[in-house]
Amino acid sequence: MKRHVLFDFDGTLVDSAPAILACFARVLKVHDLQAMTPVDASLIGPPLRQTLALLSGRNDGALLDAMSATFKDVYDSEACLETPAYAGCQAALEQLREQGFSLSIATNKRLLPTQRIIAALGWQGLFDEVFASDSYPGRYTDKAGMIAALLEDGGIAAQSAIYIGDTVADGRAAAANGVEFWPVAWGYGHFAHHEQPLHSPQQLLECLVHA
Repeated sequence: MKRHVLFDFDGTLVDSAPAILACFARVLKVHDLQAMTPVDASLIGPPLRQTLALLSGRNDGALLDAMSATFKDVYDSEACLETPAYAGCQAALEQLREQGFSLSIATNKRLLPTQRIIAALGWQGLFDEVFASDSYPGRYTDKAGMIAALLEDGGIAAQSAIYIGDTVADGRAAAANGVEFWPVAWGYGHFAHHEQPLHSPQQLLECLVHA
């Protein structure tokens, strides 16, 4: 039985898009830049610096450093706390814990805002591990490496784990580690009907309990 459930965060457990997109718009305004790509939910997921380079159309290190600093100042201090959980997620997480599942997070989000959102939602006791993009600088550079590190530190066998996420990239990161991937349909990614994405946290709970 799969007893270790690893979750993506943005678009899987929390609806972070409104707060993040508002911050991107504010960063562009502060730095007097025009958006080179639509400021929409397709920007949610990749690491911050990568997204800012795409959004600004610039690859100037000093500019990206300044934009990153502006984003972090605004988002970490206030905007991240406006992030809601998807309806039904908290109940599903609590029931999974009660039934003995080990829950962890592997997210491209930075650790500080991830922890602040978890605290604001009252979820501190739900997760055994929270791995973010900057949790272990130099140890991994992408989500595949992050999942590998999480499995290693937790002593988790790949065949006993499931990764839950909302994008194709999440699926590729899981597959790179031999971890089964379950897609969800309520996030920011898109899956074909034959990929059978889950349509609610309640369905996720039922599938895990009866897997």
